[in-house]
Amino acid sequence: MNAVVALVVGAVFAAGLYAMLRRDLFLVVCGTVMVTNAAILLVVALRPADRIAPFLPLADPSKASDPLAQAIALTALVIGFGTSVLLLFVVLGVARTHASLDVADMAAEEEAEEGGPA
Repeated sequence: MNAVVALVVGAVFAAGLYAMLRRDLFLVVCGTVMVTNAAILLVVALRPADRIAPFLPLADPSKASDPLAQAIALTALVIGFGTSVLLLFVVLGVARTHASLDVADMAAEEEAEEGGPA
């Protein structure tokens, strides 16, 4: 099971990194979301499998899982959602000011407005 989870995390991270390296700004945002989700999945998947939920009363307190990983994952989800919304609004603003989301097209347009290369 650990190998399957590791392969899934690696695949999601690789797909996100591939999308982040594209010239389209929307794909960059999608890649950022995918890399964030891969990191959260990794944090959640690293918990020991033989632990039980930490609800009281416990028969054996030594077998209780540490809820810190779930708290960190929940915090990362909220921060990732906020970052994604912010990035999407930036991409929306760029789409409204420029006619394209392609970085090369925007660079050529900015260069043409300045009067050519310096």
